[in-house]
Amino acid sequence: MKMKIIMNSGKEYATSKFKSMDEFLEKMHGGGATVNYLSVDKEKKIWIDSNKVSSFEILDES
Repeated sequence: MKMKIIMNSGKEYATSKFKSMDEFLEKMHGGGATVNYLSVDKEKKIWIDSNKVSSFEILDES
């Protein structure tokens, strides 16, 4: 699934790492951690603070 993640700062990330919206939301919650860093690329080079995500947009569900 391709999606765009928009941060509070306005920065945007495009990713196809997650298979579904449910998987993405599960990773964002991180088991109740105060700060939950989430990798948005398969190479694990880009990490975001899930508490700073403003919104996300599904671009392609395949």
